[in-house]
Amino acid sequence: MVLIREYRIPLPITVDEYKIAQLYMVAKVSRNHTSNGEGVEIIENKPFTEGALTGQFTHKIFHLASRLPTWLKAIAPTSLQVEEKAWNAYPYCKTQYACPFLGDRFSISIETRYTQDAGTQENCLNLQPEELAVREVDFVDIAYDPIDPIKYKPEEDPALFVSQKTGRGKLSRDWMKNTSPVMCSYKVCKVEFKYWGFQTKVEQFIQRAAIRDILFMGHRQVFCWMDEWFGMDMNDIRKIEDDTKRELQDLIKNQQQQQQQPIQSIIDEQ
Repeated sequence: MVLIREYRIPLPITVDEYKIAQLYMVAKVSRNHTSNGEGVEIIENKPFTEGALTGQFTHKIFHLASRLPTWLKAIAPTSLQVEEKAWNAYPYCKTQYACPFLGDRFSISIETRYTQDAGTQENCLNLQPEELAVREVDFVDIAYDPIDPIKYKPEEDPALFVSQKTGRGKLSRDWMKNTSPVMCSYKVCKVEFKYWGFQTKVEQFIQRAAIRDILFMGHRQVFCWMDEWFGMDMNDIRKIEDDTKRELQDLIKNQQQQQQQPIQSIIDEQ
């Protein structure tokens, strides 16, 4: 059975601003999370046309081995990879995740639409009646939802941050009702993991840590990094993405070569 959850993530910015903000956040996070031969490798980043959709296609590989929970390491290889393919036809986007090791037993699909409201639409992504019957709705409050103390940073707290460029912030307890502008990221996430004995654990982990936690932390950063991305245009973003792609490919390649050198030295000594 496919687990369907709809995340609604209000933000105190406009839909036009978010187009820049999200792409900037993704590039910066990709850089920050790539180390020790692990992290994000950008394979493709190019325009696409598919029927009525036109936009930007990206293909990424996430090298995740040391970041896996203990129970998942029991069934996964040490070099586990997850592939992401995304078709961004803003303000609509669809994303698919696959793991070559697990084949067709594992899949995640995410449909996203960005609208200028506070999350008030009941079926923004036009789900079918049978999907609505099992859908769970989860509102994500970037300022006041609980956060893991290990991940907390005062400079990335929307309840404390004030933008020097726009004057927006600090976000009060009822910010969604009295803040302008306000938009919402609607994300319908469908997760399926067909593996006896692990299905429930994996689906719960994916929804909690691999989706909700990432959305929560990422959108806190989108807002609190406002003074970094505000005023940029798409030319600025594409340059950052191109530079990031080259840097990440070189970084992962160099780190993997360094990890292989001690092994090769032992072999050479034999």
